[in-house]
Amino acid sequence: MAGLSKRERVDAALGGADVDRVPVAAWRHFIPEEQTADGLVAASLDFFRTYDWDWLKVNPRATYYAEAWGSRYDTSHYDGVMPLRVTSPIGGPDDLARLAPVSPTEGVFGEELDVLRRIGAGLDGAHYIQTVFSPLSVLAFLTTRLGDQTPDLGPQSRFERLRALLHEHPQQVHHALDVISQTLAGYAAAVLETGASGLFFALVRLARADALTPEEFAEFGRPYDLRVLDAVKDAPFNLLHVCGPRSYVELANSYPVHAVNWAAVGQGNPTLAEARATTDRVLVGGVDEHGTMQHGTPEQVLAEAGAAIAAVGTRRFLLSPGCAVNLDVPAANLRALRQAAGA
Repeated sequence: MAGLSKRERVDAALGGADVDRVPVAAWRHFIPEEQTADGLVAASLDFFRTYDWDWLKVNPRATYYAEAWGSRYDTSHYDGVMPLRVTSPIGGPDDLARLAPVSPTEGVFGEELDVLRRIGAGLDGAHYIQTVFSPLSVLAFLTTRLGDQTPDLGPQSRFERLRALLHEHPQQVHHALDVISQTLAGYAAAVLETGASGLFFALVRLARADALTPEEFAEFGRPYDLRVLDAVKDAPFNLLHVCGPRSYVELANSYPVHAVNWAAVGQGNPTLAEARATTDRVLVGGVDEHGTMQHGTPEQVLAEAGAAIAAVGTRRFLLSPGCAVNLDVPAANLRALRQAAGA
């Protein structure tokens, strides 16, 4: 088999058919380009074309959902991919109870919809999917204390306030999640209207063992996720991203998505081969974004990518890192990732 277009190649992989080669892509933040629509469109298309990716995961600034509900950031002070937050709409449980839906097509959401339309016009038919955070992930951003760096949501201490709210004020939390999921469902539907193929639906470091228990996630996470995903149930390419180490990758079995992406190398998560034995979803990943992509040689990237392909074969598999690569990831390693997929 030869001569598939980028879209045909991804469609074949999503459908479990033979491919001429494994589809491949990586994604990253663009700073400071992400702060304007023009900058994000240009940076996204340049990244897609420079490395000849098969599909594009659109990567807006990580703060745009919190911005929609009134959080404000100082973009002159970044810590990694996150600017310093200077205002927040949530000071306590009463603020959660007062949280109201916002327009899914205006303000920052309208800006990102414009970005999607313009990106789609430059992709010659290739699939592109929009990053949408889960409702609980958005709530985590909104409820982190000022001065804490919402971004990483890594250490257990970052979740202390959120978990306290879940247990001490569940009624207010459920109200806020209802509002957020209602808005995100409307936004998700509008995303498809731009021509995007679906969602990169991200559970941002919450669906994992050192963040929330399975029971906590079952009550406050999954029901609201399903509301958003129902709005795009007819999309051709919805991808679930389960972020972080020791994550609940098995969630993919109960989510209505085509594919699942996670860090399958070196973070205490299931390997590709282990996941293949438990899910019929398309698997997306195989290369360590923190280790090999960032600190390895091109030869090591080729070897790790080759091992991933050998582990699961070329059907129902998209080669990628397990999460976003760093801003300063070596260009040679990105080229090696593309090379590993074949000519």
